[in-house]
Amino acid sequence: MKKILIAFMFLCLGGLVMAQEANETEFKISLGDTITWQPFADCNILGYNIHGPKVISYKPVHFGEKIEIVAKKVGKSSIVATCQDNGTEAVATIFVTDPNEVPVITEKPVKPATMTFSGTYKFVPPTDNYFVTINDMGSGFNETYMKHGDDEAYNDGQGIDRFWNVKTGKNWYYRPDAQGWTDDVDWEFEPIGTSFPILNSFANEVNKDNLSNYYVGTETIMVGGSDKPFDIECWKFFVDFEDGTVIQYWVDPANGCTLKRQINADPAKVVTVYDLKYTRLYFGPGFKKGLHDTRR
Repeated sequence: MKKILIAFMFLCLGGLVMAQEANETEFKISLGDTITWQPFADCNILGYNIHGPKVISYKPVHFGEKIEIVAKKVGKSSIVATCQDNGTEAVATIFVTDPNEVPVITEKPVKPATMTFSGTYKFVPPTDNYFVTINDMGSGFNETYMKHGDDEAYNDGQGIDRFWNVKTGKNWYYRPDAQGWTDDVDWEFEPIGTSFPILNSFANEVNKDNLSNYYVGTETIMVGGSDKPFDIECWKFFVDFEDGTVIQYWVDPANGCTLKRQINADPAKVVTVYDLKYTRLYFGPGFKKGLHDTRR
């Protein structure tokens, strides 16, 4: 009975999983399929963390030693099992597909004529007071990064919602079902810092010796800001790599940050909120009024 209670406790917490070496298993299943996963051959105290709960439904079975997984929606979900006996972890990644869906075959984009690049590229990413949301147009999920002084936050759009302070080490995760912002282990976070994908992708991935080889003109990207949406006329670069991959980049001339990135003809990742003057914090554990205050 003890094993069941601990398993359910971990299902509810949904906190950030620490990066460790783990046994990893992949399942590729169709909508409506049911599978059972047993992460450990022998474990007395077992817990689970679920990422992407909208893709699958799940329940512990056989006193929590196994977990039954039902494919509910096309997409990707991950389950991290932790054996509390020795701290070991096992990870199951579940890819849910629709067997009736006809695959879309897209052709690789044709490179347009390049132009002489007369600008000066310099990567000067924001270092503070930013709120940036990136939409993955393929999955539909949004990633959000926030920095306001020593406070940082991250949300992956799939159930991970974190807030921490890089000076004090205080760390929280968000529980909308019970206690809202909830204390986590001090210092158990990875600071965002000043550079993260996709903002740093052109800076990190492309040789800058002759950008005229890749420059194909300008294109406007509309983003959300602190007051209202606004347009940014971006430099557009079309880069064909030696391995045959084509990547297009839409770059903010003001700071060299990539606002949109598309590989081949795949759905792009694009910045939708680009607030670089985020000087007033309006969410987080500092706004919590009591133990069961679940407001975001």
